[in-house]
Amino acid sequence: MKSFRTTFQFKECDKKINHSSRMVTIGSCFSEVVGERLTHSKFNTLTNPFGTTFNPHSIFSLLLNSLESKPADPELYLNRHDNFFHYQLHSSFNGSSIKDLSDKIENTKIKVKESLEKATHLFITFGTAFVYRLIENERIVANCHKQAQRNFSKSILGLEEMRYSFNEFYQKLIAVNPNIQLVLTVSPVRHIKDGIPENQLSKSLLNVFCHQIVSKYPTIYYFPAYEIMMDDLRDYRFYKEDMIHPNSMAEDYIWNEFSGAFFDSETIDLIQHIDQIQKNLSHRPFNPQSQAHYQFLCKLQELISLMPAELDFTNEKQAISDQLKLF
Repeated sequence: MKSFRTTFQFKECDKKINHSSRMVTIGSCFSEVVGERLTHSKFNTLTNPFGTTFNPHSIFSLLLNSLESKPADPELYLNRHDNFFHYQLHSSFNGSSIKDLSDKIENTKIKVKESLEKATHLFITFGTAFVYRLIENERIVANCHKQAQRNFSKSILGLEEMRYSFNEFYQKLIAVNPNIQLVLTVSPVRHIKDGIPENQLSKSLLNVFCHQIVSKYPTIYYFPAYEIMMDDLRDYRFYKEDMIHPNSMAEDYIWNEFSGAFFDSETIDLIQHIDQIQKNLSHRPFNPQSQAHYQFLCKLQELISLMPAELDFTNEKQAISDQLKLF
């Protein structure tokens, strides 16, 4: 029978993930999706601590500044409608004053540094090679914070620029954590606001950059999320209504491919049990005070008690306990 899909094989990561692993994800919204799924499955994960960040230069700068305990650039604070932002960070970082925002940024950097020093895996997802620079000082920004376009110039990062900023960060990373497994990914989300040809150029540069890095450092792993979306899931039925972001069916499929690359069979089996518990917890009973629901909650308590002791089910246990108080 003729096949109507193009599938492909790729190698698994040598350094597997289990529930004793410690992960950090950073980058575009795909790293958010991966981090949330890992957290949902009870892995120790710090997910996109600086918010969504798309270009390699900003990602590497944030990580390097965290490792070196460098304060946020004082020239890149912005006051917008009596709220303060920073051009190197996502708009989720804001404060009522520069001091307020600075404290939030520095606390996050401390957490990131501590996490990187102990992490087994660092996942970096690149969204675009296009960058915006503040015209007044030529600094690359991670977010324009809805400021007038005339304040910025747009350009595309060259391979040499990306390699330089990567090497500066990576040498510092392996100095503090030589055993960390670095994983690179190109986001499956298309940045078509740049233009279709421009997006293809950007993604191509990111792919070549990742290839060069993996060729130079064979222990670094590349996960082909973009290639899975573009070639294996080559159909608009796998996109959300905006025709840009992968929908839940595509995310499930890519997560399944991710699982095959990073988890052994024992970990996959444990994840399936955790997922079933999570699904049961989200169940909305027709009659919350029925005997059947009481027995359901007791069974759920029993299932959680069978989980490994190192997994944190504190919130789930409390939620069940609160429901049992109604009986």
